[in-house]
Amino acid sequence: MRRLFLLTGIALPLALRAQGDYVDTDRGRPWRIEDATPLERFALDLQLTPVRLERLGAGTQRWGIEPSLAYGIAALTQLEVGMPLVTQPPRGGAGFSGAGVDLSLLHALTIEREHWPAIALAASAWLPAGAAGPSNTTGSVGARITRSFSGPVRVHLNYDYTVGAPAAKDLGTIDRWSAGVGLDHALPLRSLLVGVETFAAQPYAGGDLAYTSSIGVRAQLAPRWSVALGAGRRWRGVEPATFVTMGGAFSFGLRALAPSTAASPRLPVDQMYLPASHNWQFRERYPSADRLFNAFDYGHAILYETLWDAPGAPVSALEQRIFGYLVDTLLVSPPSLPMPEQTIAPHYSQLAPEAKAMFDWAHLLHRQVYDILADERLTPVERDAQIADALRYYKSRRDLAFSSLPKSMNLMEGQPYSLAFRTRYPRFNGLIWSYHWLQMGLYEPLVAGRSAAERQEGVAATVARFREFLRDPPNAFPSVMPMTPAVAPSFAARYPELSIIFDNLHSMHDVVSDILANPAVPRDRKRAEILRAGAAYRDDVTDVVTEEDWRSMATAMGISAQGGRAPSGRRP
Repeated sequence: MRRLFLLTGIALPLALRAQGDYVDTDRGRPWRIEDATPLERFALDLQLTPVRLERLGAGTQRWGIEPSLAYGIAALTQLEVGMPLVTQPPRGGAGFSGAGVDLSLLHALTIEREHWPAIALAASAWLPAGAAGPSNTTGSVGARITRSFSGPVRVHLNYDYTVGAPAAKDLGTIDRWSAGVGLDHALPLRSLLVGVETFAAQPYAGGDLAYTSSIGVRAQLAPRWSVALGAGRRWRGVEPATFVTMGGAFSFGLRALAPSTAASPRLPVDQMYLPASHNWQFRERYPSADRLFNAFDYGHAILYETLWDAPGAPVSALEQRIFGYLVDTLLVSPPSLPMPEQTIAPHYSQLAPEAKAMFDWAHLLHRQVYDILADERLTPVERDAQIADALRYYKSRRDLAFSSLPKSMNLMEGQPYSLAFRTRYPRFNGLIWSYHWLQMGLYEPLVAGRSAAERQEGVAATVARFREFLRDPPNAFPSVMPMTPAVAPSFAARYPELSIIFDNLHSMHDVVSDILANPAVPRDRKRAEILRAGAAYRDDVTDVVTEEDWRSMATAMGISAQGGRAPSGRRP
């Protein structure tokens, strides 16, 4: 049928997005079933050399390729254009013909919530072009539904119906309707997605339904590169066939397509990081430190999922079993790539996607600032200008951005639910504070180091200090929440707004842990309390203190109690 003529590969948005990545399946790459999550706003996804080989019932082979480009044109909206090329039997692999132009639009109506799946509408048009293309334009409309479960496992339902009047010669290549179901399972520590699907299609020309089943895998090789491989069988229909698909994708952004004045969307949606030449510099120059961030993301996600999904679990589940895995295994050999949080914490992600999006957006800013400071090609003046641009871009998402005004400790320690997590789970709480110490501490040598060598030595010393924390838990852990003016004073002096944002971010991490851990907050009130806290950390009014008070508070809490000042890397 029509879609079986089109070449498939894999679509993988950049790992630095707010929830998506290799787990967001795209039509035909390698499965026909797609999920209800569009590409993140302002992102571009280029499908490179996707190849499909079909062996028809008579033994004839048919090849196809379909390079395509997708763009996150608006919030929860993806536009894609493909240029399929196919061979026509009996020529086999000799001579490709144009198979039209394929335009498609995917718009999500909802994101996943605790009691509601993600739902999206799809529309496509097949335009005349090339010898194998249609004689006139035809289109289709459809729906996509996605639901996530523990495992993590997702179920996808797709339906499409053709609109328009196909020409007589095209009736055998177009479906009147198609419907299918797909099931996929993510292996986040391996950046791998495996899946199966089955669907039925009614040929426009009539006759028996065509039934197709397939399996496939998608793997992320690097933040911007991915590959896919799939195989399947069309059991019934006009042309029973066996097929394999393979391909790769490159994801990127253009600065001109990422305006810093874009309006905030109605729902918490993914958005492309700010494209720049410094992107990925920290990963390239400090790979061992960069990999630790991936382990931290896993630690935060598994914490929230456990607190929400298993409120009656014994304390040992976090304090011993999960803590031991993180300290003895994951932090010893951290993953090389970031992991989408929904692959680790699907139920927490459904509970409070707004809070999760706030954290993701701030973590993206964290990584952009590391990249800018790690880029040895930039002068100090250029670094300051690039950081100012990144900060403006971050603050453009008013629905997600933490306030750049400091907040009092009352938000974290003066609420009815406060202190519950650290009281019940002291070792895990200390581990989280150790994460935050390193995240802030790494800025100190990047700012204070006077040369590339000093910065390298300072980052290595900071990572070594963090690993010292892990050798004697909880005694060596910070005993109070680390604050930037105490841990990274040079960075806090040079970039106070960023420092305040990150301190507010880390404070809210503690608040969410307390809300989830405190049984005094009823289960049906936890989402509301998390959203209330998020609003307080975003506004510029609630519990605001002066910058002077913020610095004084950091000093009064005791620098040694916060883990101590991070090494600057400066040689005598």
